[in-house]
Order: sequence, then structure tokens, then C-alpha cells
Amino acid sequence: ITGKIGDASSGTEDGILEIAHRKAGSNNISARFTSTDLKLINGTGLEVASNITTNGNFIIESTLPRIYFTDTNNNDDFLVQNNNGQFQITDATNSNATRFAVNSDGHVDVTGNLDVGAGVDVTGNISCTGTVDGRDLATDGTKLDGIESNATADQTASEIVSLLSDQNITTTGTLS
Repeated sequence: ITGKIGDASSGTEDGILEIAHRKAGSNNISARFTSTDLKLINGTGLEVASNITTNGNFIIESTLPRIYFTDTNNNDDFLVQNNNGQFQITDATNSNATRFAVNSDGHVDVTGNLDVGAGVDVTGNISCTGTVDGRDLATDGTKLDGIESNATADQTASEIVSLLSDQNITTTGTLS
């Protein structure tokens, strides 16, 4: 353990404490206490056996910042990361499959089923490549497109007779 002068300027003096350990055959400074920070340096990790509490921000700076969630079986179960500007939650036990992603343009990708318990509000168009309740929307949508615009069930008898006569169908009896 060594003590050093961090700033010798009159009125702004600061000290530094450094802790060195023997690592791979040579002395290695593993921790440095400054007047504002505790720095674990030169490949020194941090292992905490209980909670970590902060009153400020928790910042991870890296080219690929990651947080691993590992339960008691010591397998990485989930990984939260910023991957090239895409926020991802990855299932680390299933071939690192990205289950949830928020892209920089704002769209969200969900892999697997999305179960929503309180309804979904949509502003804009919905596109579907599969079926909804077993119905093929593309086929059914084409059928719906063939329905007369503003169709209602209030056609008069004469309108019905006119439609039937256009198809060379005759009526018998009286329409009222």
C-alpha cells in the first residue's frame, strides 16, 4: 500500500492510495483510491457477495456494454446489452437468441410469442404474414375488398328486384 500526492497545489491538495498485489510474477497496482474515485485497474475485477446500492447513476462504458443475469446454477441466463446502438435482451441459455430488441429508429423486435394481458393500442398500420385466429388475412382481406363500399342491409324491394333482373333471375310472388 503506497500513498502518493495527487495534487500538490496550495488549497487544492489531494492524495492517492494505491494497493498493489503480486500478479503473474510482478507487482501489479490493482486498486487506486483518489479523492473522488475508487478505481480497480490492471485487470482487477469486482465481486460482491450482497447488494450493490447507489445514490447516483450506474454507468457501464465499453465498446459492447453488457450485464449478465446468472442464477444459482451459475449459467448465464439472460444478457442485457447495447449492441451497436440496439438495446437487446438475449436468452443466453438458448444460443444467445435475442428475445427483445429496441432499435435506434424506435421499432421493437420481439422473438417468440408476445403475450399482452391488458390489450394493445396501435397507431398506424398493422401487417401480418401469418394467420389471426386461423384466418388468412390476405385471402379474407381480398374477399372483404369485394364488398360494396358503405354496404348496408337496408336495400328496398325494388332495388333487390332490379339486382335480380340484372342477373336474368325472375321473381315469383310479391315483394314488399
